[in-house]
Amino acid sequence: MGAVTALLLALVVPSASAAQTPLPVGEAKGVRIVRVEGALVVVFTQRAERLRRRMAGRLVTMVCTEFMEAGIAVGEYTLRAPRRGRRINPGDLTRGIDYCSVYLAARTVRRDGERRRIRRRLVVSIPLTQAGAVHLDERAKARTLFVLLALAGVIGQEGNSGYPTAAELFEAVPGLRPRPARRPVVALETPSDTPEGGAVGYYSDGNRHVAAVIVSKSGRRLFLEHEGDVLHTNVAGHLFDLAD
Repeated sequence: MGAVTALLLALVVPSASAAQTPLPVGEAKGVRIVRVEGALVVVFTQRAERLRRRMAGRLVTMVCTEFMEAGIAVGEYTLRAPRRGRRINPGDLTRGIDYCSVYLAARTVRRDGERRRIRRRLVVSIPLTQAGAVHLDERAKARTLFVLLALAGVIGQEGNSGYPTAAELFEAVPGLRPRPARRPVVALETPSDTPEGGAVGYYSDGNRHVAAVIVSKSGRRLFLEHEGDVLHTNVAGHLFDLAD
């Protein structure tokens, strides 16, 4: 349960980050995407030095996504990041891309005399358009909702009961309690309530009805609600991306 709690605390956002419009594009975590002679180039600024060192000299996979009326178009490139340089040049000339994600590429290693496949690991996703920025923000918040309910489910199983109430959740995980500077999780009186100030709202009847709610940076109410065996949500499309 400790790993799930740590992930949740890393995912929740401070209240001051809410209601930003328009959302920033072109950079995330100090990693920029620019065009040089029409081609996409990933640039690691000094602020992203830790990420650059993590990728230096290793195979990386860059996945770029474009939203289209008929679905999505995805381009994928695997190449080796330079050991010393601050740029990765996939050479993609495609226009209209909404966001790109950079991964440490999947690889096979030998451990304890056995070959094991390690899946690719996301390093950073950079939005290039407002649509891409909104998508990435909502995907991150959908993950927060999913992790919160997963944590609540683990606590309920440990107590051989249904989902814990908000008070029971805060007692089991004190780090989730509301704080003056940051309010990670707040109790909701009903599953239809909406938390304020960028907090994550949590509702439970102490049995099998539980909900988690958050407001995206663009002002959209996102929710994940279990009522017995029935799931209600408007972030289902993002739940399939939780492995990243």
